[in-house]
Amino acid sequence: MRSKTILFLLTVGLLAAFFAPAFPRVFWSTLFLSELLNFESKGWLGKWTPAPRIRAVSYNGPNGPVTADLYLPQPGRPVPGILLNHGVVDTGKDDPRLRRFAEILCRSGFVVLVPDFKGMRSFRIAPSDVDEVQVAFENLIAMGKYTLPGSCGLFGFSYGSGPTMIAASRPVIREKVRFIVSFGGYYDLKNVLSYIATGNFEFEGRRYFRKPQEYGKWVFLENNLDLIASAQDRLVLQRILRVKLRDEQASVEPFLPLLGEEGRNTLALLSHSDPDQTESLVQRLPSEVRGAIETLSVAPALKRLKADLILAHGEDDDMIPYTETLRLAQAAPDPRRVYLQILKSYAHVDPGRQPLTVKDFFTHHLPEGWKLFGLIHQLMKYRQAD
Repeated sequence: MRSKTILFLLTVGLLAAFFAPAFPRVFWSTLFLSELLNFESKGWLGKWTPAPRIRAVSYNGPNGPVTADLYLPQPGRPVPGILLNHGVVDTGKDDPRLRRFAEILCRSGFVVLVPDFKGMRSFRIAPSDVDEVQVAFENLIAMGKYTLPGSCGLFGFSYGSGPTMIAASRPVIREKVRFIVSFGGYYDLKNVLSYIATGNFEFEGRRYFRKPQEYGKWVFLENNLDLIASAQDRLVLQRILRVKLRDEQASVEPFLPLLGEEGRNTLALLSHSDPDQTESLVQRLPSEVRGAIETLSVAPALKRLKADLILAHGEDDDMIPYTETLRLAQAAPDPRRVYLQILKSYAHVDPGRQPLTVKDFFTHHLPEGWKLFGLIHQLMKYRQAD
């Protein structure tokens, strides 16, 4: 283990022990943090706890059979469970980073269910994903042999946090969801579309700018291509997509004369630079696309949530602005049940790299470590049933 990790953990552990009366929770939080800092290899948690038992399971989802991995602690009494949503990633439940994170959660005392959501694995988010998440959570809490039904929660990353939170607000499960963790999530997809096109975002009257990441635009196009009614426009947009994914700087001018109204309106939304135009451009999209945007926006669902919220976002996120998580916290039905951290040490969902100097230790590593510890400490609150 690197010396900076040891120094960091000692500092955080001493502070936590001094300020936190519940030693077991502090202890497990420190072990969890040690594992995050040694993500590519075993930290203290990995050395001091047994490896999870990983079982392949399946259940009937709303659109057919679903395969999933179930991470189980060592045999014993039922424990709280977490439904872990892999989000928009082509490796799905088998993503190495996700598997490692599920292992850490399980070693910390949770049963973890990681389903393979085919839509999101295909780089799509759609209203049907909400049904998929709901059914997955129902299966998790039905595992009475392993889980305590009243002590389970959901964890979503990035775009995957949207369907996760919306599902948790549905009457059929909302009384059974104890907590929700959202990392890099969003409040309103229109705000996200404005950000990925223009680089502009705002919160409480203050405007910010970050150079747009071209990749996000074309992922949105790929996600919604099949909702374009015109076969000709779909074909041309597919060609634009292939060109742009190969070379983000490539010109689309040669394709413009080939596009009809639907295609031109879709491309205009992705190419505009004035955030004040976003709303009118969204209204010109095909009705199916507009409906998906409205259905997948978390804003209307927030007031129906009953669960505690743990919200985190990287300040330098170039896919979803961190102000979206600020909006989630602001609009939550009960602010007393919200724990929020904006992290300078994360971009989207991956940590950044910061050199270790004496100055950086006190101005960056220590405060950011304390924020991470706070998030983990909040999650460890649910490790044991009430």
